[in-house]
Amino acid sequence: MDRPPLPTFPVDKLGPQLGAKVNAVADELQVAPDLPAMLSLATIASAIGGRRDYVVRPGWREASPLWTATLAGPGERKSAVEASLTAPLREAERQLREKAQPEIEDAEQAVRIAKGRLEEAERAAIRAKADTAEMAASDAAIARRAMADLGPVPAPPRLLFGDITPAAMPIKAAENAGRMAVIHAEGTVIKQFAGIYNSGQSETGFALDAYDGKAVPVDRVQRGTTEMASAHLTIGLLVQPIIFEQLGRKRDDEMLHNGFVQRFLYSNPPSNLGLQDPRRSRPVPADVAAEYARRIHALITNIWTVPEAESLRLDADADELMYLFQEQMQPRLRNGGDLHPIASWASKLAGKLVRIAGALTLYDNAHARTITADYVGRALDLAPYFVAHARICLDLMGANRDAKLIPARDVLDWLRREKRKEPCSVRNAHRALHGRSWVDEGGADAVHAAMERLEEFGWLALIPPPERPPGTRGRKPSPEYDVHPWVHTPPAT
Repeated sequence: MDRPPLPTFPVDKLGPQLGAKVNAVADELQVAPDLPAMLSLATIASAIGGRRDYVVRPGWREASPLWTATLAGPGERKSAVEASLTAPLREAERQLREKAQPEIEDAEQAVRIAKGRLEEAERAAIRAKADTAEMAASDAAIARRAMADLGPVPAPPRLLFGDITPAAMPIKAAENAGRMAVIHAEGTVIKQFAGIYNSGQSETGFALDAYDGKAVPVDRVQRGTTEMASAHLTIGLLVQPIIFEQLGRKRDDEMLHNGFVQRFLYSNPPSNLGLQDPRRSRPVPADVAAEYARRIHALITNIWTVPEAESLRLDADADELMYLFQEQMQPRLRNGGDLHPIASWASKLAGKLVRIAGALTLYDNAHARTITADYVGRALDLAPYFVAHARICLDLMGANRDAKLIPARDVLDWLRREKRKEPCSVRNAHRALHGRSWVDEGGADAVHAAMERLEEFGWLALIPPPERPPGTRGRKPSPEYDVHPWVHTPPAT
């Protein structure tokens, strides 16, 4: 019934340079290191921008985008964490825009001139006499072709997006040669994907294709349909738990089972709210911040800006580590294995870890062409962390078969906090747990069902209700349960 304690993000596996930045941000903002660690991975993938892919062996190639989702409630300094990790991306975006501005202005001017010439040629053709009509029509056709040959005006380079709709994603990605990154401190884009704001229908088609770097058709107003040769979408979110709970309550649960939520790396760190000491806060050391910014800028300069993707290959030792990991996963995924309840997520874990190994390799050396066993080994060492945290997050969304235990665990947690010794009624628990999404939705019946589940596990025992004299009116007494002594006095082991 109980969950084991969740592991803290093993920051040392990120390497000394990236680990120093993650720990410094955690110390400055007094948050769990999981928050900056998860966003750092998304930031690196954003700077790569799909211009690298990772070849494990023939037939197995992973694109570079990463999707991370970290649970964090109100007051958890989410915006400050996001700002610290993405600052180099935003500065690089500003520089790219400044550099591109003259080219954009020249293209805009050329379009205005061509449009003016076309309008003049068409007016002349309309006014032309019979003897000059053919020549005037030819001039108009030449002006029209010249207009078409110019193509679209380049859009200002864009590295980062926040709260963007799924419908706008392919259009904006096409303006940036198929590259897009969504890093957001609130995670409401999840609601956009789920269709909670509109028709209720999930809109995940582009995202699923762009996770794998596939070609994607793009419908543009007045320009018809074109196709991106490849699209690449990185997502890094800090998400309030209520958003995951809302996904679990949707009647249309396509998004939970079409592979979308299974592509994320999840984290559910402990809250530091109420435990922070403002006197211990220290700014990120200048040399740590500068080194982090330098490496992100190196990725953008050497990778994001190139026109075509290039490949990194695992060396033989790294490939052998992946073989061993895959072999160890198989019995855990099959029916009866510990990962079978989340098999649709866990079956994709090896590919996610390859992407992490590639990201860490390029963060240390933007010119790398090989992923060594050291980087693969460090990525594989993160697997227990991601498995443990995915169980909880998939629970919240109802994408885990273990999700039905959430109400019972909430009741048990409340009983423990109260160190309750005396019997507890359904009415007591209903009042205490008011505000939980499953309580507000299911009412006393949901609380009663949770307490019945606890009875199955031995934490509660139903007290037989007293017999009511025949003809007694009024509401029946709320069912009462005795509480196991381990609730208020846990055993030593």
